[in-house]
Amino acid sequence: MTMTNLDPHLFEDTPLAAGDLHRLMAQAKAAFEWRAAIDRLTGEADLDGVRVSVTGGGAVADLAITDAACTDGGEALGGLVIAAVHAAHEDLAGKIRSSSAATFGEDSDQAATVAHGTQQRFGRPAGLIETDFGDSVDWGQGPPRR
Repeated sequence: MTMTNLDPHLFEDTPLAAGDLHRLMAQAKAAFEWRAAIDRLTGEADLDGVRVSVTGGGAVADLAITDAACTDGGEALGGLVIAAVHAAHEDLAGKIRSSSAATFGEDSDQAATVAHGTQQRFGRPAGLIETDFGDSVDWGQGPPRR
């Protein structure tokens, strides 16, 4: 365990007013309860036959693809899946922002921090990674089979 060198006189010039400790403890409790509630949220999206559900952490929890979504081939389906996951993330981000505004106040520093965080985490669209390297990669035969 690493110990830090915390100055024991750090808070000497900033005494807590009566009730400050209780207020700070109430804020901390609300933040922990809010975080637990966020973990239980889900985001959903249904896009052209691709239905996606993501957990409060953003991981894909469920994916359903109709036969109709497959008619334009694998590349188009891959794009639909990525777009549906992004839409589910947008849904989740909206729920997280609404929850923080309801818990901490719409104009609070906490709600602003959450809004910025969801924009950073979920705000940029995902994309397919180009994997067509043509003949520029020698994939070899792999290890010998036994």
